[in-house]
Amino acid sequence: MSIEEVTMRTRVAFTVRSLLLRLAGLMAIILTLPLLSRAGGPKNVAGSSYFDPSMTGQPLVWPAGAITYYTDQGDLSPILPNASANSLVAGSFNQWASVTSAALASVSGGVLAEDVSGANVTVNADGTISMPLDIQSTATGTPIGVVYDADGSVTDALLGAGAGGSGQCFFNAVVGGTDNYGPLATYQHGLIVINGQCAQQSSQLIDVQYRLVRAIGGVLGLGWSQLNVNVQTGSPHPTSDDYAGFPVMHFTDPWNCVPITLCYANPYQLSTDDVAAISRIYPVTAQNQSGFPGKQIFSATTARIHGSVYFTDPHGNRSQPMQGVNVVARWIDPGTGQPSRRYAASSVSGFLFSGNEGNPITGLEDALGESLAEWGSDDTSLQGFFDLAGLPIPSGTSAQYQLTVEALDPYWSAQVGSYSPGPVSPSGSAVPITVTVSAGSNVTQDILLNNSGQPLAEAASSWTSPAALPPGGDWVSSLNQWGNTDYFLLPVQANRTLSIAVTALDESGRAGELKA
Repeated sequence: MSIEEVTMRTRVAFTVRSLLLRLAGLMAIILTLPLLSRAGGPKNVAGSSYFDPSMTGQPLVWPAGAITYYTDQGDLSPILPNASANSLVAGSFNQWASVTSAALASVSGGVLAEDVSGANVTVNADGTISMPLDIQSTATGTPIGVVYDADGSVTDALLGAGAGGSGQCFFNAVVGGTDNYGPLATYQHGLIVINGQCAQQSSQLIDVQYRLVRAIGGVLGLGWSQLNVNVQTGSPHPTSDDYAGFPVMHFTDPWNCVPITLCYANPYQLSTDDVAAISRIYPVTAQNQSGFPGKQIFSATTARIHGSVYFTDPHGNRSQPMQGVNVVARWIDPGTGQPSRRYAASSVSGFLFSGNEGNPITGLEDALGESLAEWGSDDTSLQGFFDLAGLPIPSGTSAQYQLTVEALDPYWSAQVGSYSPGPVSPSGSAVPITVTVSAGSNVTQDILLNNSGQPLAEAASSWTSPAALPPGGDWVSSLNQWGNTDYFLLPVQANRTLSIAVTALDESGRAGELKA
């Protein structure tokens, strides 16, 4: 089969833009940590640019939930010949496709046209990569390509020399993502590369499958999530229910989790949060149920609690919406009266809203010239919005759920939510809210954070009429609602160096680095 140099510019779902173009001007690829990820559900949300206007604010999905993948012709490793590797891949896709409330069906479409290897995936002198046509982003006829990188050379080509070595398995056992999408907010192509250097011994296989299930979750369109973070921090000491409720789609793992079972006994067993998240973006409905035999209508068999998180004014009334707050719903066990660590789900406020549309100073496009408005809705009613659809009814015909809010952990959840480069702390506090639901319930419940930060009075300003700053150069101002841009004028002497230091203050006026 012919090889073509990959130089085309395609619409891709990652912030890094493509599995085929390396940032930093080296090579190109994807993989793992897109800054535009959304949490507690969809990874990517259609914006007001490029996508059909009717799709704005909609999560990107594979059309009709039909997942067709094509596997490599070669072996993955001495202990995973081609047929065994195919079984591993099929089982990993089925972890998601078997969710009874998710309108997903995965099937092997066959094999790729070649044995993908370092012989046909090569780095060119100009930093571009040559690779077979049927794994390029334009290969929509092979929607998801799965490469068996037997010696790590493909991973080396994509991520850099040494990336495919056996010492990099914690990070690069499986890498992959989507790299082409259409105007109707649908994924068109994705690529997954499994590193055979990480599957040399049977003891490694559970780690490889764990990484593969997580990579497939991302390819399907799921973002990272935070729930029961004490499983990682150890505070408080995690119980068996903490582990059962801990999402597969958490952001990162402790470095000493090798093998992964040292940290998680059932590492790729989906939690309530995972099941709810995949079902929200691929719900089984009355309209599509016939296409998914044996599956149940999502909205009829689970409960939904949704609403928005708000700052409050000095009188305790809601003011502007608050983005980036992790909202958690936990079933209250009627036997103990305590919120469950097993039956729980999370959603980050504002997950459908634009994370960054730029401004006239920083620009309205990213480093590759794509409009920042391409991702996330500009509908202001979605600011601070959370959606906890998919709550199970563990016993009886009704259930009580406790709603709480929490900060996203800046280390363990650094890429959860729409803020970049990391999460912020909520402003103020909220008391837990108890909501009673039953199967089919659809409850609206807003959350107000008391004693939250208050905006400061500001002088009107514009590009042509900036507000004057004090001659000493010290002033206090506030970041107000989305889309607000202030302009300031500070007279300075010519031929001097000007530096600007910004200190974030919390609602109490104390300096901090994590500020909502």
